[in-house]
Amino acid sequence: MSPFCKTGMAVAIVLNLYISPAFSQEITNESQSNETLSVGIGFPDNSKPLRARAGIGVGVFPDYEGSEDYSAKVSPLIHIEKPGVFFIKGASINTNDGVASAGLTLFHLTYADGSTAETQLLVGPLVRAYRGRDDDDNDILNGMADIDSSAGVGIFMKLNSGSWLFNLAAASQDVGNKNDGLLVTFDAVYTTSINKNLKLASGLSTSWGDDDYMQGYFGVTSNQAANTGLAQFDSKAGIKDVGINIKATYALSKNWILDGQVGYWRLLNDTADNPLVDKEGSENQVRGLVGLSYQF
Repeated sequence: MSPFCKTGMAVAIVLNLYISPAFSQEITNESQSNETLSVGIGFPDNSKPLRARAGIGVGVFPDYEGSEDYSAKVSPLIHIEKPGVFFIKGASINTNDGVASAGLTLFHLTYADGSTAETQLLVGPLVRAYRGRDDDDNDILNGMADIDSSAGVGIFMKLNSGSWLFNLAAASQDVGNKNDGLLVTFDAVYTTSINKNLKLASGLSTSWGDDDYMQGYFGVTSNQAANTGLAQFDSKAGIKDVGINIKATYALSKNWILDGQVGYWRLLNDTADNPLVDKEGSENQVRGLVGLSYQF
């Protein structure tokens, strides 16, 4: 008997090399324990069902990120996910510019101890859609020029452990358009069930932007200064904000879901110090949304 078995450390290690969902190689150490550690290229082989919801929500958002004026906006509520494989999510209150995203797992690490709980790390490519900003969203933006709607590519890392979800994502601001930049976001979310119909999720979030991203949204060029009367401002890379939010999900029936979200964000560094915020807006940002969606 090997020294590994003699110590009584009953851990089964499964190494999976995923060429496609239908083909894989497995090497398994025999063990009487139900504990397993699975590492693979590709998505993990699991039987978790596809989850899909689609609906519409109405939210109250600042006119632009850093504005002290608020207006109502309509947002799609979309959540399509095969856990561990892929996800497609519509806009949420975490960002003021209506970010939607999609990701596909290309690497996974999963630890299971035989119970219903497991810890799983997922890594893969990410696509983000950005709503942008129009110079007629608020009078203060007149002369600032539009920031076009766009798409960006990047990478995501998700760590699920029990009721906790840690999500790190980095994506470019644009692909093929004149705007540049990199936005990195981090979220930590704890979800709990109050009863069979009501779930609460509370989270902390922060984001970081590079020089191009920060200058595009929070800088004021010489031309923009001449057009608006604002002072010229060069916005540098740094932590953009920190925030806290709460989301409630209530099942009205088997298929109909009522959503409610509210959050507070504090703008930091050059995000708060630029003239659009420091002189004309507010570093304190509040967002809220309610919506109805159909669960397939």
